[in-house]
Amino acid sequence: MKNNKLVAIIGPTASGKTDIAIKLAKQFNGEIVCADSRTIYRGMDIGTAKPFIGYEHKIINSNEFGPIYQINGVNHYMIDICDPKNVYTVAEFVKLAKSVISNIFLRGKTPFLVGGSGLYIDAILQNFQFPKFDVELRKKLELKSEDELTKELIIVDPISVEKYQKNKRRLIRALEVYLLTGKPISKYNKRKTNFQSLILAIDWTRSELYKRIDDRVDSRIKLGMIEEVENLHTSGLSWDRLESFGLEYRYIAEYLKTKNEKRKATIKNFHPAKIGRGKKFNTQKDNDLLKQEMIQVLKFKIHAFARRQLTWFRKNKEIVWVKNINEAKKNIKDYLY
Repeated sequence: MKNNKLVAIIGPTASGKTDIAIKLAKQFNGEIVCADSRTIYRGMDIGTAKPFIGYEHKIINSNEFGPIYQINGVNHYMIDICDPKNVYTVAEFVKLAKSVISNIFLRGKTPFLVGGSGLYIDAILQNFQFPKFDVELRKKLELKSEDELTKELIIVDPISVEKYQKNKRRLIRALEVYLLTGKPISKYNKRKTNFQSLILAIDWTRSELYKRIDDRVDSRIKLGMIEEVENLHTSGLSWDRLESFGLEYRYIAEYLKTKNEKRKATIKNFHPAKIGRGKKFNTQKDNDLLKQEMIQVLKFKIHAFARRQLTWFRKNKEIVWVKNINEAKKNIKDYLY
């Protein structure tokens, strides 16, 4: 087997990347580098579907790369490396991930880059170079609405607008890069990497993928995803910060805020003397309806997110789409040996 060959396992959310990647890494002497914009944050476990959810796992070490999780016997990196109160930039992620990948190569193993965050994956595989950000400029941009950012960015970098639509954090970064450098982030310099890569993506029909998404949302609700968001807020994470993480955290945070507001309004208008005359202090029915509405909206929003992921990935002609793990194994054998 030749050295400095990396395997990337990518695909939309809920496509089964974790399970396949663990099995492949076991067979091909690999270790997994997670490429996800949210699993880097501590305490955000269920909502981000961290790879240790539902698997045997333990932390076997912690070093300059952060905690090293052993999940079903395979080492995983780039999980729980940052407090969610802090912002961890793509540039910081890429710098650390490259060090992890180099270390895996040095130990004679195969790095498996696994995730669904297209920008993070591309930044590593295409060796993006990012300029430093300006704190004051970012604060000004954060005050703008998503629509305002989109209108400004579409003039100078329409490619990035298409990629980062509905993602305020990415829109801010793209506009920030242009304002600081005069060059669109979509055209920022790329450099040759010091490794080769095989990129495999899990292919599902649209209906199959939607069902997988819906089933996973239901499963995570049962596991305590709503309680996780509530606990993060109780521990000091603002509603705005939670909403900035998008999808699960955004819609659950909105649900919890609305539920609390309704409860306060009910308490304010509650008159003990009315008990016994058909007026009961019980908002459970309304809360259940609100919860079911939130879950359904969340499923639809994740469907839309998966479509955007697929649009991003389909543009990369280097990706090999596979139907199952046997197809993946064949491609990896031909590539590594």
